[in-house]
Amino acid sequence: MKPKERAIQSFQENQNLISAINTLSIHIKLKMAGHSDLNREKDIQKATEDLCAFLKELNPQVQCVEVENQPLLGVDPRRRQFVKHLISAKHSCSIHSPSLLGDLSEGVQLLYSDAESDKQTILLFLKELRMLLEEHIAGDTEILFGRF
Repeated sequence: MKPKERAIQSFQENQNLISAINTLSIHIKLKMAGHSDLNREKDIQKATEDLCAFLKELNPQVQCVEVENQPLLGVDPRRRQFVKHLISAKHSCSIHSPSLLGDLSEGVQLLYSDAESDKQTILLFLKELRMLLEEHIAGDTEILFGRF
């Protein structure tokens, strides 16, 4: 696959993940404000499943590089770049969410939590994950269109 094709695929996947993050963030904020979002239950469930699938796939990749200090073999170059970016963000202290700093399986568990006490933690996790994805999308855009 050519670099531009990879960038297009990465861009689309990341846009879908950001959409899922937005869906969940809005749902949580509405719930915290005392409003129910019953008409969007299927969307909320799909968003949760999509994000959890992404995190479950990403976690062993991050562990391979960060903990085991091994190269990522058989992984798309754009995903490798995202993994490196995530690890770099962890070490530069630009991430504060414990679920992004540690094992990403904690983030999966967090997304399925209905506890009121977890809502702010989930929002921070989603906000920082969105930030990382948006930065990665900027890289995809640069590959596709060059620098403006």
